Amino acid sequence: MNVRVTGQTQTNSAVAYLRQNAAGLAKYQDQVSSGLRVKLPSDDPAQYPALARARAAGERLGAYAGTLAAATTDLNAGVGALQEATSVLTRAKQIAVEGADAGTDQQGATALATEVDGLIARMLSAANTEQDGAYLFGGTATGSPPFAADAAGNPTTITYNGTADRGRGLIGPGQTVDTKYAGAAVFQRPGADVFQTLIGLRDDLRNPGAGGKSQAINARLGAIDAALDAVGDTTAEQASHLAGLDALQGRMTDLKLTADTRAGEIEGTDYFDAVVRMRAQENALQATMAVSAKLLQPSLLDFIR
Repeated sequence: MNVRVTGQTQTNSAVAYLRQNAAGLAKYQDQVSSGLRVKLPSDDPAQYPALARARAAGERLGAYAGTLAAATTDLNAGVGALQEATSVLTRAKQIAVEGADAGTDQQGATALATEVDGLIARMLSAANTEQDGAYLFGGTATGSPPFAADAAGNPTTITYNGTADRGRGLIGPGQTVDTKYAGAAVFQRPGADVFQTLIGLRDDLRNPGAGGKSQAINARLGAIDAALDAVGDTTAEQASHLAGLDALQGRMTDLKLTADTRAGEIEGTDYFDAVVRMRAQENALQATMAVSAKLLQPSLLDFIR
């Protein structure tokens, strides 16, 4: 079979070579300028699945790092609130000792009671601590203050309006941490009700009753110690969670770095190789253009035809 090579065939071949070389040059120019060797599956079909897995792992670990950071922020705020509660109770204990002293007259006791009213307000504020618009001691009910007083300035009861369940944050595959605590279990434990202890101390200072001021206030010291223990237990638990989150954050950072590094190794440009190939494509394109210019020059016969 004879194949006739016509001028049109030569033209088509020349144009095809030009396009092929130009596309190759553009490919390596893009690799050099963008720093990416693999953008599409067709760029490296053999390695693209590994790249997709590394990218997915990096994104997943990045998401967990975000929830870890949020959990850490919540727990730090919670520990801060509990430390404030401890400070309030420590001062209440000092007041109780001072108020029970026989040398403290009723005028002095009344002044101390007024200070306890301020401590109650501080404790209520600590128990209603919020972080980024979410209350930390309402359990899973985070949208409104968990504790409410029946009266401003001189409350007689404090009501808990949260839930009994703790709120949790996802910090890893199937792994959670308690971040929103049920306030009733912290501030209103049976026998260690922080608010009723403070309210009782205030009322004892103002109205000592038949048994006398010292007897009534001394009885409150045990309740204050119990309240301190309750708050201290929760503080220790949250501090322990924070230590665990810190270690997990470091591990998560290492894993994400490994995944991102692997993705970068696969998709990143090998600049030396890319530049060498780019120069080769430039030379091939120039050679093709030179040959094509000669092949495609119009002759007198072209005009006659």
